[in-house]
Parts: sequence; structure tokens; C-alpha cells
Amino acid sequence: MNKMRNRRKAVAWLPSFLMLALLAGCASSGAREPYVTKRDRTWKGAGIGAAAGAAGAVLMGKREADEILAGAAIGAVVGGGVGAYMDAQQEKLARIPGTEVERVDEDTLLVHFENDVLFGVDSSALDSDGRMTLEDVSGVLEEYAKTAVVVQGHTDSTGSEEHNQDLSERRAESVRRYLAGLGVDPDRLAMMGFGETSPVASNDSDSGRQQNRRVDILLRAKAGPVRDATGR
Repeated sequence: MNKMRNRRKAVAWLPSFLMLALLAGCASSGAREPYVTKRDRTWKGAGIGAAAGAAGAVLMGKREADEILAGAAIGAVVGGGVGAYMDAQQEKLARIPGTEVERVDEDTLLVHFENDVLFGVDSSALDSDGRMTLEDVSGVLEEYAKTAVVVQGHTDSTGSEEHNQDLSERRAESVRRYLAGLGVDPDRLAMMGFGETSPVASNDSDSGRQQNRRVDILLRAKAGPVRDATGR
């Protein structure tokens, strides 16, 4: 039986977790430069460092993805080629209308969808454009099957915290379920709802709230052993 991995916790503790994680990252940041590719596609104005909540969501998504990679029979990218593997996947995802792809690091991508491309206002039902976009995304996910897929739902701060948490979970679950229905292995898929806790912009303006209403997909692979010239 395929295991459905759903994360349905409120994340009110996220800021504290994030501060610890960011402090740890700052302490080690001198050891390695950020990974950058020739075709790096950055979500302008809402990158990893743009908002504390957004960074925390990525950190939590990576931890969830690592659990999937450790427990599922996905397999590793052998030969030290995980960077090239993610490069190729990034190229194809970035060509899909309505998506932008952010390179988090060598083995991790974050797929963003244009605002409101998937859902109507206050709805968790995928609209026709959203289904078409996810059909294109699923084709790439099936082609590059050695990645864990973590669907992350977010809302703006309009409405109660409870409502926003529930809406973010239902939207993330709708995307996860639709991808599974299109043929993506459910053992690769997880969903996480963050409610209003992970903004990428201020909720004090219409444009900021629109940016905060979003579903992202985090993709992460693991590197296998590097082979020598003999292929061993």
C-alpha cells in the first residue's frame, strides 16, 4: 500500500525554529558559496532571504524531503551528477507557462506558480488552468523520478488563523492528490500547510497579500556515490 505522507500541523513555532536555523547557517556560511547555475531562475522580490517565514518553510520542506528520500525506494543520482540532474529538471519546469523555478541549492528546487494560477479566491478546488499547469509539471516529475516532492500551501493573513491553516492544507492536498492521480508515485509526495505563517511580502497591501496566497512545490534529490574512471 502506498504511504500518503501528509503534514497537518500548525506551525506557530516556525519563527523560533527559523532563527535557530538561520543562526546555524550564518555560522557555516563561509565554508561554501551558494550554488548558482547558468539558467538560474529566481523568483524576483521573493527569494529565500526575502522573508523569514519563506526561508523557514523551505528549511522545513527540505527536512520533509529528506525523510522521503530516506524511506522511499527512489534511488540516488549516481556519479556525483546531482547538480546536472537538477539543472535539466529546472530547465524543463521553467518552460511551463505559469511557473517560475528558484534554485535553492545544488540538490533542491522550489517551483512557484503565478498568483492565483491554481485556485479561485478562498477555494481549494483546482481550476482548469491549474489542472493544465500541473499536468505539464507532472510530466517533468515523472521524467525525473529521483526527487522527493513536497507541496507547500500558504495564505495571506485575511481571516482567522484556523481558517487560513485549514485552507493552506486543503490546497496543498488538492495539488498532491492531483499529481498522484496523474501518475506521480505517491511515495514521493508529501504536503505541508503553513497557513499565514510564511509570508513572502507584507500583508498590508493587496499586492503583498496576493503574493502570499500561493502553493509551492519543493523538489529535492540525493547524490549517490561518485564513480571513478573504471565505473566503480
